[in-house]
Amino acid sequence: MMRALGLRKSLYLLLTAFFIFLLCFFLRYHNSGLVEWGDKREIMLKPPSIHTSQKHQLLQVLRRAAMSDRSVILTMVDESRAKPGSVLDVFLQSFKSGQGTQRLLNHLVIIAMDLQSFKYCKSMHSHCIHPSTFAHYFATKRHSITSPYHNVFSWRRNNVLLEVLQLGYSIIFTDVDVLWLRSPLSNIDPGKELTISCNISSDGHGGLYVEDGGIFFLKANALAVEFFKSLKLNKLMYPISIAEESLCTTIIQSREIVRAYGLRVIDVDTTYFGGFCHLSEDMLRKAYTIHANCCGDLSSKVHDLRNVLDDWIHLRERSSRNKMALRWPQKCKR
Repeated sequence: MMRALGLRKSLYLLLTAFFIFLLCFFLRYHNSGLVEWGDKREIMLKPPSIHTSQKHQLLQVLRRAAMSDRSVILTMVDESRAKPGSVLDVFLQSFKSGQGTQRLLNHLVIIAMDLQSFKYCKSMHSHCIHPSTFAHYFATKRHSITSPYHNVFSWRRNNVLLEVLQLGYSIIFTDVDVLWLRSPLSNIDPGKELTISCNISSDGHGGLYVEDGGIFFLKANALAVEFFKSLKLNKLMYPISIAEESLCTTIIQSREIVRAYGLRVIDVDTTYFGGFCHLSEDMLRKAYTIHANCCGDLSSKVHDLRNVLDDWIHLRERSSRNKMALRWPQKCKR
């Protein structure tokens, strides 16, 4: 009997040690196995004192940009999205041309994922976050993603959102390929953890497409923090997951987790958070924001977003009695 107990205990210890080894190996691979060398190595190897200083700079930017309720508008860019003639230019111009949106530029924080995008951001906007602030998320190799529905920033974005939420700041997150035509603040419920716009449609073959409006609101409280911690754990356990593609997909596929955490979700009508996937003739008159979804090519996004923004500017200059339809995307395929 004693020998059997001893064997059972030894087996238990071996299994425990094995699982600990696997977890440590996975964490090491996840955090450092994909590190790119070059200018990003310099970011990663900075001493703790510099890292602390960068966190302090993040807090300073958030404090300067925050609204009275400690909400900030966040977006993320890389070098392909932040350069002359890029989607960032159209994005910022939409704030300047929109109704009640120009003042919101004071509350917009742009998170740069590399040094090139940071330098360009600084030349265009006052609230830019240096990539070294989130270097442990950004200094990884990027894989070529061809699917137009895949958001290459998603898991990095979720980690960034978690850190900002933990600092006590609520977030209006917007993709940079979104036009801000009107202030969407009236569509946000500050009492609920998540306000989002998701459109579910059939592909005609028994499957479903889930498209998001490119904008959502997160309230900084314990429920939201714990939910995003669970997303981070899920990413650690299941690194290749379709749920990372968009927050809409994540919410839909994690309904049990949402209910378990008691996360209160407000689903805004896609009429107000519009997109290229489902255009309507009166979108310019009703939509607060328009997302260049269903479009995978950045140059096509820039071209068609400029068309829509030009139409919006012309509409505002005309009498409200004159009907003007939205120009359907010419390069982005629905």
